[in-house]
Amino acid sequence: MGIALRAPGRLLPALLIVSAALPAWAQLNLESAVQLARQQDPHTAAAYAGAEAAAETAVAEAQWADPTLRLGIANLPTDSFAFDDQAMTQKVVGISQKLPRGDSATLAGERGAHTAEAGFADAAALDLALERDVGLAFLTLSEQLRVRALLAENRRWMQELVGYNRARLASAQIQSQQLLQSQLALARLDDRIAEVDGEINRARGVLSRWVGAAAWGAVDASEPAWRDTRDWLAAQVLPVPLTLVEQHPAVAASNARVAAERANVALAREAYKPQFGVDLSYGQRERTPTSDGSDFASVTISFDLPLFRENRQDRRLAASRARESAGMLQRQNLLQQLHAELNGAVAMAQNLDRRRNEYRTELLAQAEATADAVLKGYASNTADLDAVIDARMDAIEAQISAAQLTYGYFRALARIRYFRATSTDANSK
Repeated sequence: MGIALRAPGRLLPALLIVSAALPAWAQLNLESAVQLARQQDPHTAAAYAGAEAAAETAVAEAQWADPTLRLGIANLPTDSFAFDDQAMTQKVVGISQKLPRGDSATLAGERGAHTAEAGFADAAALDLALERDVGLAFLTLSEQLRVRALLAENRRWMQELVGYNRARLASAQIQSQQLLQSQLALARLDDRIAEVDGEINRARGVLSRWVGAAAWGAVDASEPAWRDTRDWLAAQVLPVPLTLVEQHPAVAASNARVAAERANVALAREAYKPQFGVDLSYGQRERTPTSDGSDFASVTISFDLPLFRENRQDRRLAASRARESAGMLQRQNLLQQLHAELNGAVAMAQNLDRRRNEYRTELLAQAEATADAVLKGYASNTADLDAVIDARMDAIEAQISAAQLTYGYFRALARIRYFRATSTDANSK
């Protein structure tokens, strides 16, 4: 199907992963997380091993049946058990060979080859899904780490506000209520940080499914560049062409299965042909009083007669045709599903990109300017503390929303890269 499906390197014993020592990543980033996940993924390795087994089986299925060797004694008299008493007593050696029914051997090999091709394509699709799922999990963890860093940064600002109010209270410039109010805002911020810590641990737990203990270590939460995918996205107009998903390994697997079912249909047609067999035998005789002991040679050709086709060959041919039709419909359904999912990912990424650009160019600066202006007003006694805290919390929420939009955008890109994997360099930065 035009895809490099064999990957012998994937056939390393996957079960040894359980006992292998995990590599010590100094700091886990997206690329190293995907690499580690691939090293520890038995599912994809098992799929490649199964495809390799199907490829080997295909070669075996294309061969003729083994010949049968016969060794025996014919017409041995039971009164004397002597080889030279009767003229028909023979020592017989024979060989028989069943011939394939029509082109059934060749077709069986082709069917097996298509089955193996489907297996390799399935394994390639699993590898792409692994990269996508690890990317989604890693980006979710990175988002939570970024949110926590923003909260921690703003917590220092809130601590300074509490210290500022404590100094003003000592000089009788404010009432104790205002100090308590700022302390309450700090406590609420601490509670928000604790909540995000829980989300971070949950995200680490999800990521550990693929990378194990490395998910609990240091993480580089920087955004991936993925310039190739971003440039591609900028040039797209919805809906994207269906041809973009036609080269996906999952579609290649479906194509190979349809080809295998087509070979099954051809095999079912071959069942209407007789199957021939050839039998060669040689009988050695001893000289007797009534015979010169000439040896005998025999050749026999046999073949079956597929006469009663209605409930055997006809039914099997109909079943094969139905499976081929089912495979074609499943392929069409898969194409429609992948196309719809790609369109959804593109639409989401474009929307998130517009929104995060609005935050970067306008909203973040406006929220920060408002918080600074209200704080200056509070310092000059022209604004109350409620307005200061509310403005600062609005600025914090704007920063958090911007981070969530950014990482949501890159998660959408991760989904797009899964659909465009045949034309996107998975290792590009």
